[in-house]
Amino acid sequence: MTDETKPSSSPLVSIIVPVWNAKQYLDNCINSLRSQTYPNLEIILVDDGSTDGSSELCDAAMETDWRIHVIHQSDRGVSAARNAGLDAATGEFVAFVDSDDSLRREAVAESVRCAVTHSSDMVVFGYDVIEEHADGSVTKQESKTVRQGDVIDTRRRHEKIVADQLCALDNDELLYQCWGKLYRRSNISGLRFTDDVAFGEDTVFVLELLSHGVRLTFLQRCLYVYRQHADSLIRGFRPGKAKDLEYVHGKHLAFYQDMPISEENRRNLYLRMANDALWAIYDAGRAAGTVDKTELLCFVRHVASSPYRNVYLRELRHVAVNRSTKIAFAINMTSLWKWYLR
Repeated sequence: MTDETKPSSSPLVSIIVPVWNAKQYLDNCINSLRSQTYPNLEIILVDDGSTDGSSELCDAAMETDWRIHVIHQSDRGVSAARNAGLDAATGEFVAFVDSDDSLRREAVAESVRCAVTHSSDMVVFGYDVIEEHADGSVTKQESKTVRQGDVIDTRRRHEKIVADQLCALDNDELLYQCWGKLYRRSNISGLRFTDDVAFGEDTVFVLELLSHGVRLTFLQRCLYVYRQHADSLIRGFRPGKAKDLEYVHGKHLAFYQDMPISEENRRNLYLRMANDALWAIYDAGRAAGTVDKTELLCFVRHVASSPYRNVYLRELRHVAVNRSTKIAFAINMTSLWKWYLR
């Protein structure tokens, strides 16, 4: 081992990457981790039963960089893959990166510096959103920049100022993903992702961590690159998403239930949930003709009859989806849903 490849005395950071049929993006993701200006890394690639050549790419990467470790498992889902990575991680700090995303070169170095300087348990930083189109072209859509500057101690989350700081961060779409953050591993040693949830599983993970009481610090730079494309899990119809939405929204509402957040923050929180539900129904409508109609009907009735229906209805008018979806949701009659899915 040469001096250039020896680990430094800086804290070891474990980066966990769940991989499933991501061959098109995987090299870019891995290269962004290998090129970090912070050298003391443990890169854990968890191949979750890939069949497109991603598995071989993981093994090839491991052969070229001693910091890369590969775990192969059967197709058990993204939550199980992240859990396998957590079980294997040995770093003082942990970060998650999805296999179709990437990190800016300074992401780890700046995050560790922030965590050490402020004795923080979790560092949150911003991200850029890029859109990949069907023709392969890529455009930058937006940047989600952290506006919060103060240190937040979530043990005080039932105090109004802290409650509103957390909810505002959440509504800015900076809190509910597991990526875009650096975690002190000792604080998440007892936490794991819910195996049977494929949508919003990282929201539950983060909220559970916050409820345990942690010290949050922030970086205003966008250090993560989030790629949206047609195969993203957040897009398209998936039968299990109705159950996932109900589970995740229940956890989300329970977290804020006794917190004195402002009415504006509460409205924005409810609007995000309503958007989740209505866009899931919209995606079901787009799947008509390619998916069994009985299955689609069952799905839309499930979402529209959710225990949190009243939450969705409160902000229905402001949901960014077409008018026919809103009308069908508001009336919620089988005959109307059959027309909607025609």
